[in-house]
Amino acid sequence: MPLEVNKHVQRIRRYQPFDVDASEMIYEQADQADRTQSPYPVVTLEYLVSAIEQPTTKTIVLTGDAGHGKTSLCANLLAELRMGGETVPSDVRRTVFNELLKDGDAGRPVALTRSGRPLYILRDLSELSLQAGASKLVELLDPPDKGVAIICANEGQLRKCVAEDDNLDRGGTGRAKILVKTLTDGIARGQVSDPEGAVTVINLNYQSVAADSRTGGFVPWVLRQWTTPQWSRWKACETCDAREVCPILANRNELNDATHGPQRRAAVRELFAAAERAGAVVTTRQALSVTSYMITGGLSCENVHAKYQRSHSNRLWQAPHLYHQALFGDQLTQQQRHRVPAFLTLRKLDPGKVSRRQVDDRLDPDTAGRFPPGDPKSYLQKARTTRDAQKQAEQLRGLYTFLRRADFFNSIDSEDRFARMGLQAGDDFVTVQNDRGNLADTTVRDRFLKGLEAVQGIHRAGSNPDFLVLDPAFFAQRARAAVISRRVSSKNVEVVDQVTQWQKEGRTGDIPGMRNAVEWLNRSIFIRIPAITPGQGAVSVEVDLLRFELLTRWAAGLRSETQHEAEIRGLSGSLADLADSLNKDDEIQVLVGNVMRKLMIDVGDKIRSVRA
Repeated sequence: MPLEVNKHVQRIRRYQPFDVDASEMIYEQADQADRTQSPYPVVTLEYLVSAIEQPTTKTIVLTGDAGHGKTSLCANLLAELRMGGETVPSDVRRTVFNELLKDGDAGRPVALTRSGRPLYILRDLSELSLQAGASKLVELLDPPDKGVAIICANEGQLRKCVAEDDNLDRGGTGRAKILVKTLTDGIARGQVSDPEGAVTVINLNYQSVAADSRTGGFVPWVLRQWTTPQWSRWKACETCDAREVCPILANRNELNDATHGPQRRAAVRELFAAAERAGAVVTTRQALSVTSYMITGGLSCENVHAKYQRSHSNRLWQAPHLYHQALFGDQLTQQQRHRVPAFLTLRKLDPGKVSRRQVDDRLDPDTAGRFPPGDPKSYLQKARTTRDAQKQAEQLRGLYTFLRRADFFNSIDSEDRFARMGLQAGDDFVTVQNDRGNLADTTVRDRFLKGLEAVQGIHRAGSNPDFLVLDPAFFAQRARAAVISRRVSSKNVEVVDQVTQWQKEGRTGDIPGMRNAVEWLNRSIFIRIPAITPGQGAVSVEVDLLRFELLTRWAAGLRSETQHEAEIRGLSGSLADLADSLNKDDEIQVLVGNVMRKLMIDVGDKIRSVRA
């Protein structure tokens, strides 16, 4: 049998930006990469189809980092309008994209909505100068012939063009600032439209590649599409001489296995979800790059053939290219990882770096699989020199890193996945987000408050019914004694997810529009502490998964003031709003060590100290 080159593998590799022959990963190349594959049914497309039919809608802005798929959304919207909701053939997708390239300057309509309104699309605001961009934004606030306009713009360029229009001395009108105001309201309250419904701004930085939905989001969908046996995509591999030693085929078989494939794909999805909850914005482009590299291991069919021709039976070179190793980009340089920032966050969550007794005790080097990381027993050989000992220690670390990663994806127990990523508080974080917690269980709230006290340098033993806020003057530098500015009863404090926070800030019971406009995943939780003045909104402190982990460890006694100085400064700034600067009582509460004392001003301006 000959050595075969799988064209499907070649198409997958085009999403990797590491080779000189790699495609520029924008819509036209992504669409051409696999003409048999239907586009992902993204929620935002459905929202757009509905939004352009609203009679009040005039302008829709798609904003977010490069790579979120703004161009592909517009092209797929045009294809939907062209086909009237029927299945869109690949040739129609190519045709409408070519039309978008030609008429994507919003100079003339590119289609009609189902209600007959002309549709204008500005494909990329960044292609215009600031002055021209500002003028175009104002023009598209009222599209000709009562039409509707869609503008694609990254947030930085959008803000610059709006600022240009706001400069009245240079001919600005000041009208475009409604776009930035709607964007800001979306961040603060999750709204996507202005009160009149004329302007809609969809912030795609809230788009998730591991959405909390029935399908699991974009990443599991891509894995299923790329590893499926349908369309004969992997048929060439069945007749290839190198199939028994090919890590690319092994990755495909592992991820598509009928028994264990679903749990492995679910573990990949949970890693991406944890990365997003840790504060990373993973774009569609980045997700495609990481998934492509994970399946191919960074190899091409020609690379595999070359190694096979050197030795038909060698099974010791494949280990770094297996999917559970390639996902963390060990073989990439630091510069290459920076080209796909998702790798940097995934490496922070690497289960191979986390030692847990209950995991390591069950790992067996003799069961490393078909492609072990070198000789599993080489570390047992007697070391004669210090260099030998160091080499064996390095081999042992590499072996257990390999085994921990493989076991993470193969384990049927998904309960401790956060702990295996090094996140002891991950399960509590998700419980708050999914609103599954018992309202009577105050464990998470109390731990959150205790962590915020530790940020201020307060380390009280036991569980306390109140939360102490120091005077801001004592945040930066704690002496032996510190003045307490305010005491807050814990029972009035609540911990909520992002959607609930938006609802409370908007003071409505409606689900914020952002929740339904993008592929959604709750990425933050908030602790809401009552304000000093009655009637004012609560003071909210936002934390992502990593910051919540830090708070949890600080609550347990971790001292890391120098290492995490930036995080402490940010949290302290949020707590400063809780300080009571108007307190005019003659009684001052002071924390001396961990002992509460009262300083009382008596007759003659004498200060008396009593234990609280």
